[in-house]
Amino acid sequence: MEILATVFNLSIVIFVVSTMLSMGLSLRVSEIIEPLKNPSLVLRVLLSNFLLVPLMTLGVAEILPIDEGVKIGLIILSLAAGAPFLPKLAEIAASDKALATALMLLLMLATVVILPFALPLMLDGDVSVDSLSIAKSLVLMMIIPLAIALYIKSRKDTFAQKWQTRMVKLSNLTLLLIIVLLLILNSKAIFGIGLYALVAVVLFMIFSLLIGYLSAGKEYAHRVVSSLASGQRNISAALVVGAQNFKDPQVSVIIIAVSVIGLLILLASAKKYNKG
Repeated sequence: MEILATVFNLSIVIFVVSTMLSMGLSLRVSEIIEPLKNPSLVLRVLLSNFLLVPLMTLGVAEILPIDEGVKIGLIILSLAAGAPFLPKLAEIAASDKALATALMLLLMLATVVILPFALPLMLDGDVSVDSLSIAKSLVLMMIIPLAIALYIKSRKDTFAQKWQTRMVKLSNLTLLLIIVLLLILNSKAIFGIGLYALVAVVLFMIFSLLIGYLSAGKEYAHRVVSSLASGQRNISAALVVGAQNFKDPQVSVIIIAVSVIGLLILLASAKKYNKG
């Protein structure tokens, strides 16, 4: 199991880096910046991810008789957005990859700024969050590879096209490996969370997807990417916060449960969006 855990951690790094490289090798900087020039869409996405999703989470936690650790884990997730899976989900959904990459970066940066301030308010307690450690991992694994790939794309387009295909294949393979390893490594924890916690996870995912979809306006591509953006929470950032600040093991367990169950729901949703 220790070997599998090591392979899983390595797979996450390879997946994130290869996804960022594939996105950067297929896009130009102007294509990523362009969606962010739509202030209405940017505001809608920020509000859905950092206001509506957290409020929905508090509502689910109040309605269902879940343990405190489960509630804390879901609240952390509700404030952690900008996951590296978003461009891949947009690709599966045959939607706007440039928009997905732009929103991923926007939400990732917003998470580093908002989460440390909002979490103590939502938990009504003295919680300190090391935003620097979160930012460091996100910069190393996401921003730097993306920046390198964008630079290569701007200089050597033919080379970029060749390696972009290879990065997509590597990203797809590691995604499949991640799903399998998640199920193997965390099956006991997931099946042991209890019925109400399981219902809370499913409701959290479904409502997050709906919030993003309904708040993005009328354009279908915007709705699809916004839905996937609000549904795909930043598991890495959430785990860092949960492990650093809470001794209750249920906090980390519920975050892992969302990563497994949520990914399956997201993949199914992306394929459904692909079919229109």
